[in-house]
Amino acid sequence: MIDFKTLIQRSPGKSELAILTMGLLLILSACEGPKPSRANVRPGSHKVQIESSESGKKVEVWCEIAADPNRRQNGLMHRTSMPEDMGMLFIFPAPLLQGFWMKNCKISLDIAYLDDTGRIVDILKMDAPRPGQVAFPRYRSSQEVRYALETNVGWFAQHGIHVGDQVEGFRGPSGLKPR
Repeated sequence: MIDFKTLIQRSPGKSELAILTMGLLLILSACEGPKPSRANVRPGSHKVQIESSESGKKVEVWCEIAADPNRRQNGLMHRTSMPEDMGMLFIFPAPLLQGFWMKNCKISLDIAYLDDTGRIVDILKMDAPRPGQVAFPRYRSSQEVRYALETNVGWFAQHGIHVGDQVEGFRGPSGLKPR
């Protein structure tokens, strides 16, 4: 344990600096690291949780909801950036094979396709198109899905999220349903 009284007495000219330094160290040691700021969350966004089957840890991501045909069609087109723990959740009227492309997308993304229960069945990296690109690959689900979750590229790997993990918090009485 640090004896502040002795420290101050030994360094009379530096006592204020010592107190400030110790206070700063105390504050920094209490920090957990960056958390998503509610200020970065777009209006109408909804928080979902994903439980990693690997670690058992639950991670959260704030999602813009694309539940109507226009929002699903436009998705994240023309965005030049997206906050770290943000994404877009696409909700489809019924389970179907789905395919996304990256036309007019300025940032690379990851997409997780989810079955009707919210279980991740595919995770794919989708590259932003190169300038002048005219043909765009389709990133297709391997089976019928009801939902798709787009995040910043690398987000799923960074958080230890894999195929088979469960996404929760977007179904239920709040009524996040397709229109």
